[in-house]
Amino acid sequence: MPVAPERPEAPVHVLPLASCADDDVAALVGGKASGLGRLISQGLPVPPGFVVTTDAYRAGVAAAGLGPRIDQLLAGAGTPSGDHEVSERIRALFVDTVITSDVAAAVRAAYAGLGHGSAAADGDHEQGIPVAVRSSATAEDTADASFAGQQETYLWIRGADDVVARVLDCWASLFTAQAIGYRARLGVPVEDVAMAVVVQTMVPAEAAGVLMTLEPTTGDRSRVYIESAFGLGEAVVRGDVTADRYWVAKETLTLTAEQINPKEKAWRFDAQADALLFTDVPAELQKTPSLRTEEAVALAGVGRRVEEAFGFPVDIEWAFGPADADGQRELFTLQARPETVWSRRPAPPATAAQPAETAQPAETTPTATAPVVDPYDDWDPLHDPSAPELHWSTSNLGEAMPGMLTPLSWSLWSPVVEHAPREAARAIGGLTRAESRVPADVSQRYIRIFYGRPAMQAEFLALLGDRMPGTTGPDAVASILGRVPEDIAFAPTARRYPSVAWRLPVTFATAPKKARQLARETDEWWRASLARVDQLGHADLLALLQDAARRHDYAVTLQSILILSTMQPLYDTLRKIVERAGVGDIATLGGVGGAEMAVVADIWRASRGELTVEDVVGRHGFHGPFEGELSSRVWREDDSPLRKIIEDYARRDDSADPVAREQARRLQLAEAQREVVAALPVTGRPAARTALRLAAARLPLRGVPKRSFLQAFDVARACARRIGALLAADGRLADPEEVFHLTVDELTGDPAGGHHRAGGPPPGAPRPVPAGDHSG
Repeated sequence: MPVAPERPEAPVHVLPLASCADDDVAALVGGKASGLGRLISQGLPVPPGFVVTTDAYRAGVAAAGLGPRIDQLLAGAGTPSGDHEVSERIRALFVDTVITSDVAAAVRAAYAGLGHGSAAADGDHEQGIPVAVRSSATAEDTADASFAGQQETYLWIRGADDVVARVLDCWASLFTAQAIGYRARLGVPVEDVAMAVVVQTMVPAEAAGVLMTLEPTTGDRSRVYIESAFGLGEAVVRGDVTADRYWVAKETLTLTAEQINPKEKAWRFDAQADALLFTDVPAELQKTPSLRTEEAVALAGVGRRVEEAFGFPVDIEWAFGPADADGQRELFTLQARPETVWSRRPAPPATAAQPAETAQPAETTPTATAPVVDPYDDWDPLHDPSAPELHWSTSNLGEAMPGMLTPLSWSLWSPVVEHAPREAARAIGGLTRAESRVPADVSQRYIRIFYGRPAMQAEFLALLGDRMPGTTGPDAVASILGRVPEDIAFAPTARRYPSVAWRLPVTFATAPKKARQLARETDEWWRASLARVDQLGHADLLALLQDAARRHDYAVTLQSILILSTMQPLYDTLRKIVERAGVGDIATLGGVGGAEMAVVADIWRASRGELTVEDVVGRHGFHGPFEGELSSRVWREDDSPLRKIIEDYARRDDSADPVAREQARRLQLAEAQREVVAALPVTGRPAARTALRLAAARLPLRGVPKRSFLQAFDVARACARRIGALLAADGRLADPEEVFHLTVDELTGDPAGGHHRAGGPPPGAPRPVPAGDHSG
C-alpha cells in the first residue's frame, strides 16, 4: 500500500515558492507551486511569490462546516446543467468568513514581504505591488489527468485585502462546473482534492506565451514548439489572440520554422486606468514577430533544460519583460507542468510525419518560415476556419474530448458532435429539418476544432435560447461562456413555440425508454465485439469500426436529446418547485443511482475484496484516463489507474461506503418529497407530486447514454489498435500507434471522402428519436 509523504506536523498556511520543490510538501502546495519550486531549484528566473497551502484551505472549510454541505450538493451533479447549478450553489458557500483570521494574517504578511522585486511593474506601490493569484489544485496536472485551466487565475491584483479575497475565489473555483464534471469522469473523489493558491509578482510582459518540449500535433520529441503574442500570456493560453508559432530543433537549438500571424489584440496593463485592458495592437506592429530568433532559441533552451531536470516533456508558460537600454528583454518562467497528452503515449518514431508547418529540411536556416497556408483550406484535419466575429468555448466538450485529439479521434468525433446537437434541437422543436442537417461547408458548422481542441459556437446557443420558451439567448450564452459578449447578436422569436409545444412533450415521453433500451443492447454488443476483435481481418475490422461509429453517433445524439428534452426541463422544474415551497434540496430530490454510481459501487466492492479487479474491468473497462481520445489506454488495456483508485478506497473507513450513502439518500428522498409537497398550496400539490416523481425516476438516467457512447468508442479504439498492428506487420506503418494519425477516411481507403469534412451521421445510422417529420 502506498505510503503518504511526510508532512510538517503543525499546519502550515503559507510557504515561499523556493520551499515548494521537495516532494514532501507536494500535497501542501499543489502542482503549480511544486513546478515553480522546481524551476527555482534549477536556478531559472521565476517572479517572487508564495503559496497559500492546502492546510489553509482545509482549515477554512472545516471551520465553516462546509464539508457535509459540499458532499450533499455534489450528489446532484452529473449533467452540464446540473453541474452548473451545483457549482453555483457550492461556490456561494465560500464567503469571507471561510478564511480564518490566522490564515488571512499569514497571507497579508507574506504579501507585504514580497517587496518591489525585479518583476514588479512600475507604478504606485503604496497600493501594493501587483500580483497574479493562481489556483494550484493538488490533483492537477498529474500523469493521469490535466486540470489546467479548470480553476481560476486573477491578474494584476493590488493590496492585501484584494489578495485575500482572490484567494477565497480560487478556493471556490475548485468547484466550477467544468472541474466537477472532469473529476467525476476521471473518478477523482472530492476528498482527494484541495486547493493551494500561488501569489506571484506580476511581470509587465512585452511578449508572452507557452512552449511545449514536443510537437503537440504529432508528439515529435525532437522539437520545441512555442506560441507567442504581445502582452500577457493569458491571451495565448485562453485563445483570445492569434499567436506566432515557432519550431526549434531540441538537440541543436536551431530555429527550423516560424509562422508569423497578424496579432490585432493584446492584454496589457493600463497604468492610467489601473486595470488590465484587451487593447488594439498598433497596425504597424501587428505583423511584426513577437519574438526575435535569439529569444525563441533561448526559450527552447530553457524548455530543454526543464525537461531534462523534470524527466518528462513539459508545458511552460513564460514572459519577456520590457526591454532595457540595450534592447534586451528579461525572461521569466511563470509555470511548468507535465505535458499530459503525448506523455502518456509511446514516443513516436523519429520518422513520424511532421505537420505542414514543419515539413521542410530539418536544419533550415534560422530565418526559414512555414509555408503560407490558406486558413480556409482543409489540409489540417485538426484545425478549422472561423470568422473573427464568432465566439467559441471548449466548456463541456473538453470533458468528453480531453486534451489535444489525434486525427483518427477527431474524424470519428467530428460528424457526431455536429450532428448530435442539431438533431437534439430538432427533436424538441428548436430547429427545422433543414437546419438540423450538417452542412458540408465546415465554415458553417457550430462545432469545430482549433489546433486540436474542439469548441462550440456560442451563437448556436444564442439561436436556441432565442427560440425556446422559458429561456433567452443571453441566458443560454452565459451558461457556457459565463458572460454575454457585447458584440454577440440575438434575435428572439416565438415562431418556433408551436413546434416546441408539439415535439418537446413527445420527446420527453419517449427518450428515457430509448436510453434504457440502448444501454442493454450496447452493453451486450460491447462485450461480444471486444471478444472477436483479435480474430478479425482488415476488412472485417473496418466494418466493425464503421458499426462502432454509427452506434457512437446514435448514443451521443440520444444523450444530447435526453439532456435537452428531459434533464434540463426537470432541473428547471425542480428549482421552481423548491423556490415556491421554500424547502427542499435539488440534489436529494433529483433521485439516486445511475450509471456513474454503478462504477463507484463496484470499485468500492473491489476495495473490500468482494470483487476482483478483473470483475470491475469486465463491467467498466471502457473507462480510463482520457477515455474520449482513441489513442489513450483504458482500464481493459492498462488497469494500473483503476488499481490506484481501489487502493485509495481501501484506505478509507467503512463509513465512507458510497452504496450505504445512496441507500440513506433513497430513504431521505421520500421524506423530502413529502416535505416539499406539504409546503405548497393545496392546488399546486398534484402537479408537484408528478414532477417530483418524474425527476426522481429520470434524472438518474443522465449517465446512461454516456456509458453507451463510451462503449461504442472503445470498440472503435480496439479496432484501430488491431488495424495499426496489421498495417505495421505489413510494413505500411513504422509503428502500430501511427494509426491514430490517420483519419477514418484514410483507413477505409477514401482519402477524399466526407467523414471529417462532410460530417453528418455515417450511412445507415439510426435516427435516435423518430418523432415524425413535423418540422416547421
